[in-house]
Amino acid sequence: MKDIVLSKRMETVVNMVSPRSFAVADIGCDHAYVSIALIERKIAERVVAMDVRSGPLEIARKNVAAYDMEERIELRLSDGLDRLSEGEADSVVIAGMGGLLMQSILEKGKKVLDSKEKRPALILQPQSDIREIRIFIQEHAYHIVREKMLLDEGKYYTVIKAEPGTEKRKYDEVELQYGRYNLEHRDDILYGYLKKEKNALESLLMKLTDIVGDSQRTGKMISERTVKRKNFVWKEREMNQEALRYYVNLEGYI
Repeated sequence: MKDIVLSKRMETVVNMVSPRSFAVADIGCDHAYVSIALIERKIAERVVAMDVRSGPLEIARKNVAAYDMEERIELRLSDGLDRLSEGEADSVVIAGMGGLLMQSILEKGKKVLDSKEKRPALILQPQSDIREIRIFIQEHAYHIVREKMLLDEGKYYTVIKAEPGTEKRKYDEVELQYGRYNLEHRDDILYGYLKKEKNALESLLMKLTDIVGDSQRTGKMISERTVKRKNFVWKEREMNQEALRYYVNLEGYI
């Protein structure tokens, strides 16, 4: 059997898991490719692969059997962390789903996160609402030890690793939006994203400003929604500019 091949996104997730983990819980495991890679590369001794859907779990079962890993990967039909016991895993992986759904799964699984026996590390790859995930992490006595932003097939993704323990200082709004770790380490993928976002925000802000300006000159009413949209985009641009200040003198940016 050939070595398992993962997407760039899932490779980043796997590489966030601490080597020599005694057990990893792969939540929303889908076809178990991440679980198989964790065993194949000797990152984890054991994996509990869980999914709420029986169809993907059956495919996962066939894949695990094809790699002869039935004794190392246990498959469970589970809604999130419901069927994971406290202290059973030293790392929890959740990837490839919306941030709000991920937050709901973590909230419902607080018995695992708050375990007196052992609180697991979290490796999270939210597809959206990353700011809310960073807030959740801080509010539940975890702190982010690493982040990685990547570009995979034209899309930007962020992978977060958090461990038990509180942050030394609270995140500000810019750090919640873009990630303190990536900003402080001047991540090159984030830099490219910020420059692209800067152009898009400035173009949109210019259009909205023209609409508001025309309304003031002609006396024509504009919707409250348009005014709110302009104010929102202005705040987004301000945060973008603040984030880009981390990159001063890089590539001549001032």
